[in-house]
Amino acid sequence: MVDALSEARRALKPGGCLIDLRPTTRNRTVELELESATLFIGEIDSSSTIPDHVCANDALDAAQAAGDFRLEHKTVFHHWSDLDTVEDLIDFKTNLRRSVMPDSIFERIKALTLGESSDFLIRVGREMLIARYRRR
Repeated sequence: MVDALSEARRALKPGGCLIDLRPTTRNRTVELELESATLFIGEIDSSSTIPDHVCANDALDAAQAAGDFRLEHKTVFHHWSDLDTVEDLIDFKTNLRRSVMPDSIFERIKALTLGESSDFLIRVGREMLIARYRRR
C-alpha cells in the first residue's frame, strides 16, 4: 500500500481521485442456499492477512496526516461468489492463497445435500471496503 500511495501521489494531479478497494479483516462466510432455507455453514479463516490490513490502514492514515489525501467517502459491502457444486467449492479452495477453509465445511454441505436435487447453491461471501480519497 505504501508503494501504491507513493505512485498515486506522483501520478495524480491535485483534485485527482484515488479509489481504495480491498477486503476487510472479517472472515469469508460460506452459506448453503436450499429451496427451503439459507443455512450458515462456516467461515474461511483469513486471520493471516490481518497484518497486511493494519499496514494498509497505517499507510492511508499517514498519507492523510501528511495532507496528501482527503477521505471523501468510505463504506463496506458484501461480494458473493455463487458456486453450483462441492467440486466448484474445492476449486475455490485451491485458489485461496493464505486463507484456510476447514474440511468441516465440505462435510457439512455433503451431509445437508445428500439426496437433495441439484437445486442448491453454495455462496461464499466476503466483506469489502471501498473508499474514495481526493489528492490535495
